Amino acid sequence: MLEYARLSPGPGFRPGRAALYFSQRLLPYPGLRRLVSRAIAAGVNLRHRAAGSPDTPAAPQGVTGQEPGVLASLARDGLALTDPILTAPMLAESVAFLRDQEAVGADRRRFRVEDRPAGTTMASYPLETVLGCPHVLALACDPRVLQGVTAYLGCRPTLSSIGIRWSFPAAGERAAGVQRFHRDPDDWRFLKLFVYLTDVDAGSGPHEFVAGSHRTAGRVFERPYAMEEIEPRYGPQSVRRIEGPRGTSFFADTYGIHRGAVPTTGARLILQLQYSLLPVFAFLYRPVPVPTLPGLGIDRYVSRLLVA
Repeated sequence: MLEYARLSPGPGFRPGRAALYFSQRLLPYPGLRRLVSRAIAAGVNLRHRAAGSPDTPAAPQGVTGQEPGVLASLARDGLALTDPILTAPMLAESVAFLRDQEAVGADRRRFRVEDRPAGTTMASYPLETVLGCPHVLALACDPRVLQGVTAYLGCRPTLSSIGIRWSFPAAGERAAGVQRFHRDPDDWRFLKLFVYLTDVDAGSGPHEFVAGSHRTAGRVFERPYAMEEIEPRYGPQSVRRIEGPRGTSFFADTYGIHRGAVPTTGARLILQLQYSLLPVFAFLYRPVPVPTLPGLGIDRYVSRLLVA
């Protein structure tokens, strides 16, 4: 859970940050965005070569995210399921850790999940909790993941956002925010890795993605998309729903249209990692010290915005 920067005039406003963020918001056309993305990626690669560092870490053959089928699915659909990355014992340890931590609701109140206020529909864990959760940072900097992300972005990525969020069923509540179809206008090019930390079926808020929508133009002024807009343009079978047991993992280019469906019968806990070309200028980055960092094999460049 990251703090947002002020992007309009007022206390804390930084015009340069706002200009960098809105420059890519004002160019929603895929062809032009690809050209800018390639130029940025080339610049990042030149910087690493000049410093004598590799463009991407070495990893074993046949790795998650680097398999041609995954990259082909991402290019075609914007979405790709991958083999589970965290093992069952790893998942159990992560979930057990979170069980003892406080989450933060929409009203900024903190609470343990079992003691959440009535009517709570969503809650996220603070950044320091997410980074301290067993196996999360190691996953974020796993060479197997980074190779696939690098292949998609065209350069060594920046871990620009990380979060673990609960979605809860609540009687009579309507979809809001990320539970409505939308695009993420965060950077010129970016990719997210999602991992379900609970079993997810049709009633527990599965991720839904409009296949191919990442290759179409967005809007300068983003607003939610209605199903009545989606089906005529992308087809009635275009919405892909991701259901699966705890550990289900998938990549998504969330410039494409997507949402987390509203849970109706069960809660969903999801881990989200975002990799981009640049920092997301809509966020205020305050790197957090991680006591267990030694020995984790953390990529300092990739994680520089979040880890002190």
